[in-house]
Amino acid sequence: MTTTRPSRREEQRAHTRDELLDAAARVFAERGYHAASVDLVAEAAGYTKGAVYSNFASKEELFLELLDRRIETAIASTEQLLFERPADERDGLFDGEQPEVEVADREWFLLETEFLLYAARNEQVRERVAERQRRILASVSELMRRHLDELGVEEDRLPAQEYARVLLAVSSGMLRASLAQPELAAMVGEMMTTVGRAMVHQATQAPAS
Repeated sequence: MTTTRPSRREEQRAHTRDELLDAAARVFAERGYHAASVDLVAEAAGYTKGAVYSNFASKEELFLELLDRRIETAIASTEQLLFERPADERDGLFDGEQPEVEVADREWFLLETEFLLYAARNEQVRERVAERQRRILASVSELMRRHLDELGVEEDRLPAQEYARVLLAVSSGMLRASLAQPELAAMVGEMMTTVGRAMVHQATQAPAS
């Protein structure tokens, strides 16, 4: 099967989009969602305002595209932490390697929280955010299903989606608390690992229903 290479114009457009997204990430991080503007993004990227609008319909579109990037990166990182070593060499959730939370993660969480408050008052945006949240849950649930299968935990003992929901809630809750208490950020991975292992232990030790 032959593949068609992108044209030079398509490659240039993709490059422009990447540069605009990189600039948007910086501007949003520095200014917050509400104070950021398309003009500031264009200036930071070295493009005209028209160039931004030829690639993204609005500031909302820019942010949602960045959110998609973050989702892809987070899912890939979680998969690597869970499965980078053979199953017979691992011992439980994350194999003792806990997800590291950096300053950028806390900054992004603050930015995402600001956007969620905006989306809560805008029905169309709210549904687009909800769709991404469902996608995250589906992706993490699939990873957890693989993880639980390797541990020999049956679905009726611990549903993968339930497992994923709890771990996502722990991560979100700890990050929210770390906005006021930065030292808690270092405990996110530890708490996810502790809770995950406790759930697996309970599922494997409880009598079958």
